[in-house]
Amino acid sequence: MGNLYKEAGVKETGLQKWGWIALAGVAGFLVLLCLVPPVSRDALVHHLAMPKIYLREGGMVELPGMDWSYYPMNLTLLYWGALAWGSDILPKLIHLAFGLGTAGLIFRHLKGTLGATWGFGGALLFLTTPVVMKLSTTAYVDLGLAFFSFFATEQLLKAREEGFQKSRRVVGAGLLLGLGLGIKYNALPMLLLLAALLVILVSRTLSRGEGRDLKAVTFALLFVGAVGLAYLPTGVRNTLWTGNPIYPMFHGAFQKIHALADAPEKGEAVLSKGLEKRVRLYPLEVRRMLYKESALDVTLLPVRIFFQGEDKNPRLFDGRLSPILSASLLILFLFGKVPRPFRWNVGSLLFLSQGFILIALCMTATRVRYLMPVVPHLAVLSVYALAFFAEGIKKSRQAVLRWAGALSLALFVGYGVWVSGSYAVYLYRYVSPLSYLSGAVSRDDYIARCRFEHPTYLYINAHLKPTDRLFFVGLGKRGYYCDIPYVPDPTGTHFVTLAGLSSGGELRSPLEMAHYLKRRGITHIVANMNSAWKHVMQGDEWTPEARRNLEIFLSSRARLIHKANGVFLFELNHSATGE
Repeated sequence: MGNLYKEAGVKETGLQKWGWIALAGVAGFLVLLCLVPPVSRDALVHHLAMPKIYLREGGMVELPGMDWSYYPMNLTLLYWGALAWGSDILPKLIHLAFGLGTAGLIFRHLKGTLGATWGFGGALLFLTTPVVMKLSTTAYVDLGLAFFSFFATEQLLKAREEGFQKSRRVVGAGLLLGLGLGIKYNALPMLLLLAALLVILVSRTLSRGEGRDLKAVTFALLFVGAVGLAYLPTGVRNTLWTGNPIYPMFHGAFQKIHALADAPEKGEAVLSKGLEKRVRLYPLEVRRMLYKESALDVTLLPVRIFFQGEDKNPRLFDGRLSPILSASLLILFLFGKVPRPFRWNVGSLLFLSQGFILIALCMTATRVRYLMPVVPHLAVLSVYALAFFAEGIKKSRQAVLRWAGALSLALFVGYGVWVSGSYAVYLYRYVSPLSYLSGAVSRDDYIARCRFEHPTYLYINAHLKPTDRLFFVGLGKRGYYCDIPYVPDPTGTHFVTLAGLSSGGELRSPLEMAHYLKRRGITHIVANMNSAWKHVMQGDEWTPEARRNLEIFLSSRARLIHKANGVFLFELNHSATGE
């Protein structure tokens, strides 16, 4: 597809220099924010914690008590190498590199269709979207998935432009998406949508005389096969460990498959097992119950995500998109006005982005980070919408309409720039990189400012032995800065488990609690008493006897050896267990 606007004589060279300057400025700003120790939750739970454990164990080992250790790790493997090299800041720069790479893909695509000026606009729109800025400063993996998702999409669009004469780009797209699936399972809906799009594109591009139907099926199979090939290392690992190549996704279904294979004569019993007990609430139902949202509020979610958003607020999607991305919705209603040379590209991007958003809203909690696989698509669509609108303004014969259109466009873009600029200021103040880089704040003080448990971890690392084993209570799964092996508390209910309240049996006595921990090799308890003890005192499941047993256990069979910021470190006295 030719560059329609360039062919029409649009002059761009004067703006290109400023485009490069703006991109360099944004990239430099994001690099600056990366140069501080990692404190983001998922990095401390998974993306850095797992590689650190593998380094300690001398290789990748199965960790049955940590479900997240079975997640795809293509990008985490790069972080493993960075940690082996001695840097936990480098993983953040690696993650940022994928964000910059995605911006480069957006620039290349738009430069080829609208021209370099619009290409710079698309790249800047993507990089300055608040959720992208936030992710660019973390050792997460979402930007890697966005990169491979958009790269795969671009390859299929190029295959269509070339008339699907060869399978090279289709296979390449599959390998790229497979690498993305090896980063995060959020690529699964994109696999479904891209495979469906490929069939549509082939069937609408080729004629029956060119073997359209056979080629559509063949190319779809090649695409899916290439995805599977690229995902194979992760799939084999999880199959060997759990019997499920995409563990923990759909694990109940895989358990039934294995049970049927082992005992086919029990087929009906296996298939019906648990059905009568299961009452499932879907994500949108849960959202309505938690946040008291009306049916209209839920219906408008695909629009609200562009205009509402707040970090660390699940009700407001735990992050923010740019309102400029909402321009992509305009094309939904004005698709007939899209210039004919652009319709296949625009239609394909619409199908993928809106399809993915709808699937994500229906299948999981509404978080803008979960939409990252299609944020590049939304950025490109929004630039197309702005370009078409600007071209329509130019062609208008009425001066009033031209002025009104230009003013509306300027206000809309200005509002988006203001949102992104305000978020950049907030993010800079939150990260506060210069306080650390100047030496005014030490590494440990910087981490402790964001993670209240860090002083206790420092004490643990300095005073406990590598053979000790910790039992987290109320600390969740954040263990990266803890050098001693630990049992995480994903649901914050380890005291409940210890007291026997979750086993369905009898309460544990103080002695039985001690035996329970000793059998698991636990030598110390690390408890966030700010929340854990409050739950013990106020939780509905806690009976007076259970509270008394726990108090006796902590006073007679454990010794408090350190506390800071409400985090208590108890040493267990296993010599008093009678074993």
